[in-house]
Amino acid sequence: MCAWHRTLILLLALSGSSTVLASSLAVCAAKQIDSERLACFDDLAAAVVNGSLREDIISVELADLPAAAERRVQERDVLDNPFSLTAHQPNYILPITYNSRFNPTPFESVYPDLEGDDIEAKFQISFKAKVWDINDRWTLWGAYTQESWWQLYNDASAPFRETNYQPEFFISYDTDFWLGDFHFSDVNLGLNHQSNGRGEALSRSWNRVIASASVEFGDVVVRPRVWYRIQEDEEDDDNPDTEDYYGYGDLRLAWSIGGNVLSMLLRNNLDMDDNKGAVQLDWSFPLNRRFKGYVQYFYGYGESMIDYDVKTNRIGLGVMMTDWL
Repeated sequence: MCAWHRTLILLLALSGSSTVLASSLAVCAAKQIDSERLACFDDLAAAVVNGSLREDIISVELADLPAAAERRVQERDVLDNPFSLTAHQPNYILPITYNSRFNPTPFESVYPDLEGDDIEAKFQISFKAKVWDINDRWTLWGAYTQESWWQLYNDASAPFRETNYQPEFFISYDTDFWLGDFHFSDVNLGLNHQSNGRGEALSRSWNRVIASASVEFGDVVVRPRVWYRIQEDEEDDDNPDTEDYYGYGDLRLAWSIGGNVLSMLLRNNLDMDDNKGAVQLDWSFPLNRRFKGYVQYFYGYGESMIDYDVKTNRIGLGVMMTDWL
């Protein structure tokens, strides 16, 4: 670390406004052109010395950042509070979804007097919390995601048809590596449990070690994941052929354009003799400062654990609270 950077860090540490300073440093670090990044740090040091560093200036700068970088800055501000939670995967509710390949068998085995509807609601809750700041680059996180399919319009008691629970721990490394215009922002390694919390014949679960990374190019983000399933005893395994349908990884692409976010999830088992996979297409668009409209389309295997081996063809419309970008 050069003397100039040491001096800057000392000035920042003495100035006492940690949230604004964290945002300021992130804004400068996110600039892709070397001369602009250096000028940003110069201006920041001058603002600290002159006592003119203000949050309103930083908020203007944030608007000029790529969507993924802006989200990281805002997340760092929130996580200055050790008791805070932040979004992990998107949080949304789709009050209306239609599945043209609805699978009634599991539902009707639990509710034999009810007929399942191919129109239902779907929602997801997902958050994470920082467990341990190991050092400036390494962080341990805990996260939880819950996805539910709700027979909201069923004539009877509107039961939940399926709920998937996904707690996980993962360690994240802030790479902050640039290759031309490509920003390799982080790599992650974690333990993931996913199950539907049911018993006997309807029980579905698996445990995985998951490795992932994020690559940014302007307002486009690519997030590949690969996983290894932790094997269970044969007598305890409710779904031994899960990988035949989920495969061994997936790929998420997201693009922020004019306040809209377009994203795509691709998954495939890479078996040319018995090929199975899935695609999910998402479009979110602004409604107001707090909410986005959201359209989701899913086709293929593994939308839910109860239907991991059944092909789904679903489209839904609703509202999103937090997005990929």
